[in-house]
Amino acid sequence: MKDINLNNFIIENFLDVPLDVSIGVVSVPTGLNYSDQIKKVKEQNQHANMKFTFSDPDYSGLVDKFDWANSALIFAYDYKNKVNTSNLTNIGYGQIARFAQQDFYLPLKKIINQFEDIFNELNIKHQTFIDNPKHYDRSFFEKSGMGWQGKSTMMLSPGIGPWQLLGTVYVETNFQSTDERTYSCGECNLCQISCPTGALDNEYKLDSNKCISYWLQSPEIIPYDMRELIGNRFYGCDECLISCPPGQSNKIKIKTKNEFQVNLEDLLETNDEVLLKNYYWFYIPKRNADYLKRNAVIALTNNPNKSTFNFFLKLYTNSSDFLKTYILWGFWKLGKIFEISSLLDNEVNENLKLEYEKLKSMTS
Repeated sequence: MKDINLNNFIIENFLDVPLDVSIGVVSVPTGLNYSDQIKKVKEQNQHANMKFTFSDPDYSGLVDKFDWANSALIFAYDYKNKVNTSNLTNIGYGQIARFAQQDFYLPLKKIINQFEDIFNELNIKHQTFIDNPKHYDRSFFEKSGMGWQGKSTMMLSPGIGPWQLLGTVYVETNFQSTDERTYSCGECNLCQISCPTGALDNEYKLDSNKCISYWLQSPEIIPYDMRELIGNRFYGCDECLISCPPGQSNKIKIKTKNEFQVNLEDLLETNDEVLLKNYYWFYIPKRNADYLKRNAVIALTNNPNKSTFNFFLKLYTNSSDFLKTYILWGFWKLGKIFEISSLLDNEVNENLKLEYEKLKSMTS
C-alpha cells in the first residue's frame, strides 16, 4: 500500500493547521537511539540535578518506542512573533524570559488534539508526547528536515531559530516522510558569546550547572556567585535564544513599556495560591511558591529601589526559613548586613544564625 500524503490527509479530514505550526514526518523504525547521549551528559554531571529525560534515559532516549508505529509526526509551534522584545526593566522589577511569558504549549496542544480526535474517529492507533520526561522531544527533528541542533543545543529552523516548541505523535498509519535536509550554524557562535555564565563554552553542549534558567527552576540552594549572575531575572534566561540570527527579525521594535516585567515587591506580598495560579505554566519545584519568591528576592536584590532594605526588614519576619536565607544574602548584597543585628537577636534557627555570621565574614 502506498504511503499516505499528510497534506492530503489534512485536507480530507478538514484539519485546520495554522501558519505558525509546521509538521514533519519520519518513518519508523529509524534505528536512532539517544539513550547513550543522555547518559553521557548525566555521567559528566552536566545535567546538574535535573530530572526530566535524565530520570530514565533508556526509555526517554529510545526513539523506536512502539512496534506498532509506522510513522512519527513532529509538530513545531512557532511563537517568535508572539513574544515581548523589550529588555527594559524598571528598578524594583524583574524580567520574565520570553519563552515563559505565557503558556505557549496551549496552541501546540490544541492542534495536536485535533489530529488525535481524527485518529480516534478512524480507529488509528497513536501515542502523543508533549513536554514529557518519557520522550526526548528532539528525537525526530533533524531527520524530518525541519531544522538542526544549534551550538546552544536548541533546535533551530530557518526563519524561526529557537523560538519553537515541539510535540511528537507516534501513529500506526504509513505517512510519506518529509525530506531530510542539511543545515548548520557554520562559524556563528553568538549564543556562546551571549551566555552570561559560560554554560555554552563547549559548542553543542550545555553545562546546566552554569545555566541561569536551570537554577531559577532548581529546588537546591543557589550559589552566591550564581545569584549575582542572575541579575534582575525573575524566571528564565533567553540570551542564547535572542542572539541566534535565524530567529531574529529585520524589523526593530522599540517599546517604552514592558508588560512582562514583574513588580517584585508586589509579587513577594502575593498569596501563595494566587501566585501559583498566576504562573501555572511555570515549572515550580513541588509547586511551592517559595521558589518563585526566592527568585524574586534575588532579582530585587540585584535591581533594588530605594525602599528595598525596609521592605526586606518587613518581609524577613513573615517568611519561611528557606526564604530568610536569601533575604539575609539580600541584606549583605545591599551593604546592610551589619544593620540587622537586632533582627537576628530573636532568630531561633541556628542555620540562619550561621548564615548571618558567614555573610558578615564575607564583608570586607
